[in-house]
Amino acid sequence: MQGSLTDIKILDMTHALSGPFSTMLLAELGADVIKIEPPGGDHFRAANGGATSSVVNRNKRSLCIDLKNPASRQIMERLIAQADVFLEAFTPGALERLGYGYDAVVALMPKIIYCSISGFGQSGPYRELRGYDAVAQAMSGIMASTGEADRAPVRVGPSMIDMGTGMYAVIGILDALRRRDLTGEGARLEFNLFESALSWMSQSIARYSQTGVVPPRTGSALATFSPYQVFQGRDGQIFIGASTQKFWQRLCRALALEELQKDPRFIDVPSRVANRDALTALLETRLAEMSVEEALRRIRAAQVPCAPVLAVDGVVADPHVADRGVLMPSEDASGQPILQTRMPIGAGAAPKTAPDIGENGREILAELGFLEEDISDFAANQVILEANS
Repeated sequence: MQGSLTDIKILDMTHALSGPFSTMLLAELGADVIKIEPPGGDHFRAANGGATSSVVNRNKRSLCIDLKNPASRQIMERLIAQADVFLEAFTPGALERLGYGYDAVVALMPKIIYCSISGFGQSGPYRELRGYDAVAQAMSGIMASTGEADRAPVRVGPSMIDMGTGMYAVIGILDALRRRDLTGEGARLEFNLFESALSWMSQSIARYSQTGVVPPRTGSALATFSPYQVFQGRDGQIFIGASTQKFWQRLCRALALEELQKDPRFIDVPSRVANRDALTALLETRLAEMSVEEALRRIRAAQVPCAPVLAVDGVVADPHVADRGVLMPSEDASGQPILQTRMPIGAGAAPKTAPDIGENGREILAELGFLEEDISDFAANQVILEANS
């Protein structure tokens, strides 16, 4: 099924991860995303061996412009005049200095949806600080709440704050597009990594406001339930999530540990949380007697939440992943094979390969009405830069 945004044109003035992830999701919904890159390209192109760029820039077109060249304004004015969404991720104030702040852009396209992504927001004492995923994790309480109690805090593995902020931006843009359908008016939106991270700490913040107690680090466990964590088995690790009394009773039967149901230390959820270490030791002693495969079979048959702890190679080989067609063979910009992950939104079609730097410059300028000789002049004067130039 074709996405619903096929008539929407987006100027992607973002870099790194959050903004490009946002516009990639919009491209999944059918939007025509033109990625505006500086000479040399988005500085994240080389990150992660190029894999990151292959993912977040798929289904886009690339136009490489030197915005410091005065002649580039001819191109930008035409781009903005035809755009529905202008999305940027510069440090607050930087685009104003280049001449493309909100006031300048809305003067060219009054119904534009102008969306800014930053580290800490467009105002406040931290507005000019560099915002990165790990910085937001550290300052929001996420990092302090992640890891084992007797070890230093750790960063959550994937860049969840970057990608989550991108998702919030998509929700805001879709809402603004719908409002524009109803009112004919554009919008100015802003999102930032720090407040995205804070939104995910909302439960902990609310509980702290009630108790004055800072939530402890509990490793893979959830502080409010037990057993609800990763356990070491005989030949691997297994997550078990017995979060209710019913799940606890089923788990005891599945592992032939019915006697634990009568133990006063484990009689209810608060008791099991208070005696988590003792319960973990008993469960791991039992799990050491069987393979992870057998433990999963028993616990799944009892309909208790559980899972093997898979590394990426295990995920790629997982039969359910294969059956659902989540991973799709593709190519990167250099033509090398790469696996792309189907996004939960969008048509689910095989993605178009992420473009090389400036790969689509000539076709985009032709669509804007520039003549071939004008485009060649832009290229010769390095107003635009083309792939491999």
